[in-house]
Amino acid sequence: MQQIFIELSKYVFAFLIAFYTLASYQGAVMRNEEKRRKIYFTQNVLMFIIHLLGYVILYMIYNEDLKFVFLYFVQFIYLFVVVMVYDVLYPKASRLLVNNMCMLMAVGFVMIARLNFDKCVKQFAIASAGTILTFFVPWLLKKVRSFRSFGWLYGITGLVLLILVLFSSKVFGANLVLSIGPVSVQPGEFVKILFCLFVASMFNKSTSFKQTVIVTIMAALHVIVLVVSNDLGAALIFFVVYLLMLFTATKKVWYLFAGLGAGSVASVAAYKLFGHVKNRVIIWLDPWSTIDTTGYQICQSLFAIGMGSWFGYGLGQGLPDKIPVAEKDFMFSALTEEFGIIFTVSILLICLNNLILMMNIASRCKTLFYRLVAVGLGVTYGFQVFLTVGGAIKLIPMTGVTLPFVSYGGSSILSSLIMFALINGMYNMRQDEGEAEHGKTEKKKNKEKRDRHTRKPEE
Repeated sequence: MQQIFIELSKYVFAFLIAFYTLASYQGAVMRNEEKRRKIYFTQNVLMFIIHLLGYVILYMIYNEDLKFVFLYFVQFIYLFVVVMVYDVLYPKASRLLVNNMCMLMAVGFVMIARLNFDKCVKQFAIASAGTILTFFVPWLLKKVRSFRSFGWLYGITGLVLLILVLFSSKVFGANLVLSIGPVSVQPGEFVKILFCLFVASMFNKSTSFKQTVIVTIMAALHVIVLVVSNDLGAALIFFVVYLLMLFTATKKVWYLFAGLGAGSVASVAAYKLFGHVKNRVIIWLDPWSTIDTTGYQICQSLFAIGMGSWFGYGLGQGLPDKIPVAEKDFMFSALTEEFGIIFTVSILLICLNNLILMMNIASRCKTLFYRLVAVGLGVTYGFQVFLTVGGAIKLIPMTGVTLPFVSYGGSSILSSLIMFALINGMYNMRQDEGEAEHGKTEKKKNKEKRDRHTRKPEE
């Protein structure tokens, strides 16, 4: 009976996530607020069903261990509170972004609990604490307008943090973690946000050639430190984010082509100068020749994706734990093996929906600083998804970045929560600006009407 239930659940998971994804895109284009709220409610119901079904299966396959029941209930309360708090405190926030964020976290919680229960507990604890802090971000963004004035503070702080990591111990061959007592933090995750704030603040002051050169030098220093640290994924993200923020600020296409040219030359130089860069490329080109050593991870990832097929093996029925650090770098592969390609493609479409929403919010920001921050955070999010999925399917060399909200990693989920809170804060401000403009227009129309009525007829 248990096996039949798990077998049927594969198709239920695929149907629910596909229907949720369709609702996300309907909500993005629908103008009627009443119908949109019905879509939001439908999304929440689907999310809670997927989360519940996942934990029911985990409870069954792990000998009816009550710890899964307890973890499910506290996570249910958490997701419910997040949705309700945004609805009550920030009714003008993007509910689609909030719902998508919660859906991705719900899927991540289920899969991490399946791979490692203790890590799921830790991930949930960090997410809960981080969410409480990020509830204040939209409010702070609205009240404190001086955020745009601290450009050099953002830039220098971020660079110092990256340099400090250089002197830390290596994790999987890279300098990534900064340990402060029993607490380990991955500063690169937060420096992404500081970097976006730095570039936006500097270009908000001026987009002159001199200012562009100064900002470019600082951006290059960030990338160089990351390459030396062997954090190639973050280095790529910083490079792409800066290039697109530069283009958004200046509207000069030749800057874009010059940056791409410089990036190509730098890539070749890095391949020649740094052994770890060359090794990543060699593994990417032919992992099968070193399947027992350096190519083992990517080969196992490809096996998992291939064996998952359309609907997957079923939750708890595959072997995703055979992929080294699957809960971090290869969460996409682990999900595909047990939930299937339909499920994971839907996850990617939800991520794409987030990117579209972020770019739409950026296009509506009137202040250059907020527009650039929204573009930077949106590109950071979108390119990170591309890197982790592209590496898992061997489209590009593996860069070791996480799938936001889904993969395990305290620093990753906390920085993602901050990013989405900032985006929602800017959307909230844009809504207020729109209402203020509408109010001024209405007052002007009413004044003109009164003037016409009170004007004396000509003799």
